[in-house]
Amino acid sequence: MKQTSEAAFETAIESVLLADGYHTLPSAAFDRERAIFPDEVLEFIRTTQAKQWEKLQSLHGEECGKRVLEALSKWMETHGVLATLRHGFKCFGKTLRLAFFRPAHGLNRELESNYQANRLGLTRQLHFSTQSEKSLDVVLSLNGVPVVTLELKNPLTGQTGGQRHPPISS
Repeated sequence: MKQTSEAAFETAIESVLLADGYHTLPSAAFDRERAIFPDEVLEFIRTTQAKQWEKLQSLHGEECGKRVLEALSKWMETHGVLATLRHGFKCFGKTLRLAFFRPAHGLNRELESNYQANRLGLTRQLHFSTQSEKSLDVVLSLNGVPVVTLELKNPLTGQTGGQRHPPISS
């Protein structure tokens, strides 16, 4: 493999990010309909918001995860991904957070613990479309929600940025 190949560049990006706290998420774990990694979302919520999760689970039992993902999907369609990451979403009267930001100080251990619980994911060759097998070279996610997409090009091998992919929700 040439050192100037797209795959080599992906590998270089991946190794740096994995060494900095990211973890690999397989493309197969991506829900193309909802445009999220559902297991990551649910694991983050269960880990950081156990009380709310227990209350929802007592209401919905085995269907709890499914209900949370449905509420999240509807909320993001209405309010957008960024607002949902910043403010959370409503699910059967409970506000659930999808991210915790760095606290202004280290005096509150719970806030610091929740911030440290954020899960940074990296996926190579993410197949995003429900209608084709198109893929993005690299996708970075926060707690199962894609936030950055990278489409790598190599001018040394004649690749250009001329081809555009539709937004990830396609």
